[in-house]
Amino acid sequence: MTLTKVLACALAFAGFCAAPIAASAQDYPSKPIRWIIPYNPGGATDASARILQIAIEQNKLLPQPIAAVNVGGAGGSIGARQVKDAPPDGYTILIHQSAMLIQEAAGLNDFGYKDFEPVISINRQCMVAGVSETGPYKTYKELMDAVVAKPRSIVWGGNIGSANHMAVAVMETASPGADFKKVQLGGAAESYAGIKGNIITLGNFGVGEIVAFRGGGLRPLAVLGEKRDPAIADVPTARELGYDAVFCNEHNLYAPKGTPKERIAVLAEVFRKALATQQVQKEFSEKLGMTMEVLTGDDLKKKLATELERLRPMTAGMKN
Repeated sequence: MTLTKVLACALAFAGFCAAPIAASAQDYPSKPIRWIIPYNPGGATDASARILQIAIEQNKLLPQPIAAVNVGGAGGSIGARQVKDAPPDGYTILIHQSAMLIQEAAGLNDFGYKDFEPVISINRQCMVAGVSETGPYKTYKELMDAVVAKPRSIVWGGNIGSANHMAVAVMETASPGADFKKVQLGGAAESYAGIKGNIITLGNFGVGEIVAFRGGGLRPLAVLGEKRDPAIADVPTARELGYDAVFCNEHNLYAPKGTPKERIAVLAEVFRKALATQQVQKEFSEKLGMTMEVLTGDDLKKKLATELERLRPMTAGMKN
């Protein structure tokens, strides 16, 4: 084969790879896709979705736009239920964090991940315990010693039944006798506002949220991860400090149960391509402190099933 023919074939293949993915699924999508973000703007779930939405649009990975819509409330349950009850045609999708599994494990919802079609895993970030920079607690040990000595004397705020609730439950489990008084505020933005307004003392945040809020008076005390995060390398892990408190939050993409397999495959491939772009990888890492493990199909379903069983005994510590 001549060099000219080799180059022509290479260019044709590159063009095929860059083309929008639609023809293989009977011209799906032929209209905009509604993407439900089940939390208010300002948190890691919203930021993850917006980064991916921009990458899909800028790289022309779909012939139709994705319209991201925030439907907050009830720890993500309101938005999730909208997607669960939507027509299974591939035109309504959901990004959700570990809260779906947490709520299922704790029996807080009458539905779970099996009531959806899991599409693809998106990212993972470990939680961080944060307090006011001007407050009385300078270290994680000071905070935990105080709440053990006087249970329910320190107020935590966040989303009951969500990932930040799971994080504080893990903190309590790792410190026998610890018991924070818990109030429903909302996601990361609401927890941050609660700390700033002296409504609560403790909140749990993703690494990216800590990066965003740290300059505004938030003091991170410990990362609830297996190791320190490069984005906040000066913040120790709880394990380093002698507390076996580890919890990391994961985001996945879902579609309504019964969505055709061909359309699930289109969505999975679109998001796989978006996750592979340099811009998404950079923003997930540098802005959000996220790592990625891209799973689809049976591999993703197996991981979700394993994580649900892991969470079941842990949710016993989610007392209000």
